[in-house]
Amino acid sequence: MTEKISVIIPCFNESENINNTYDRIKQNIKKITENFELIFVDDGSTDNSFSKLFTLSNIDENLKIIKLSRNFGHQNAIFAGLENASGDCIIIIDADLQDPPELFYEMFKKWKDENFQVVYGIRKKRKGNFFKLILYSFYHKLFKLFSNLNNSNDLADFCLIDKKIKNYLISLKEKNIYFRGLRSWVGFKQTGIEYERENRNLGKSKYSIFKLYGLALNGITNFSTKPLSLILFIGFIIFFLSIFLIIFYIVQKILNFEFLGVLPEQVPGFYTIVIILILFGSFNLICLGLIGEYVGRLYEEAKSRPKYYIDEKINFKE
Repeated sequence: MTEKISVIIPCFNESENINNTYDRIKQNIKKITENFELIFVDDGSTDNSFSKLFTLSNIDENLKIIKLSRNFGHQNAIFAGLENASGDCIIIIDADLQDPPELFYEMFKKWKDENFQVVYGIRKKRKGNFFKLILYSFYHKLFKLFSNLNNSNDLADFCLIDKKIKNYLISLKEKNIYFRGLRSWVGFKQTGIEYERENRNLGKSKYSIFKLYGLALNGITNFSTKPLSLILFIGFIIFFLSIFLIIFYIVQKILNFEFLGVLPEQVPGFYTIVIILILFGSFNLICLGLIGEYVGRLYEEAKSRPKYYIDEKINFKE
């Protein structure tokens, strides 16, 4: 077999996992081929992740390191790996090993024998914090509803892609990246493999609630303008409700009948004004916030800054 496999492993403060991750990934990739490279992307770690990787790179020339100048985020770290990968196919997996390297062989067979150009992981079941599991489930349903992509629920960044797909992805110029969305957007022959996502054994998750919120917002706003259309739709609904309320209160005033136990002359208009102010106030804030998110992304794209800067590269041949 002559095909080369690149494995991209983005990591941030994963010193507790480095050695185990390296051993397990290498063990599973060697079941497929001896022609491979392991590309660890150190996304500005502040622990001793880089020193551990550097030690391993001295004894294994197949282990390559990209050290970013600071923490640019998980999605940008993936792209740093993609832009420096030389394999005929590329596998992407996180350093925490919650996604199983044991699926490498099955992914490879679907690429090699069945000619799938993208083989992605589908998290059939998750383990972990109950609150986060609820949020994950809600987000994926929301993304499926709003995005213009035909996705399964709970897709993962964990995947194998063909070199052709990699070249298309890295040619895209956008700065706000949502990798799994872009991977679906490019099309071609794709398939998924279901698996159960394990708990993290060592270290802590680097995705806080705020980072997950940002990732989710990127996913929805990068691949759909449906939320903006929804604003217009809700605006019309509220407008017609307002017309209905106006007619209702005029009729109530003329006929002087009770509504919710209150006559028109008793506390006239107080609750109506409060309800309408709260309703319209909250709706306006939501609309402004959503429009602001889209405008903010236009601002980020217009600045056209690089996705990342590389501080150092180890074991790459120039």
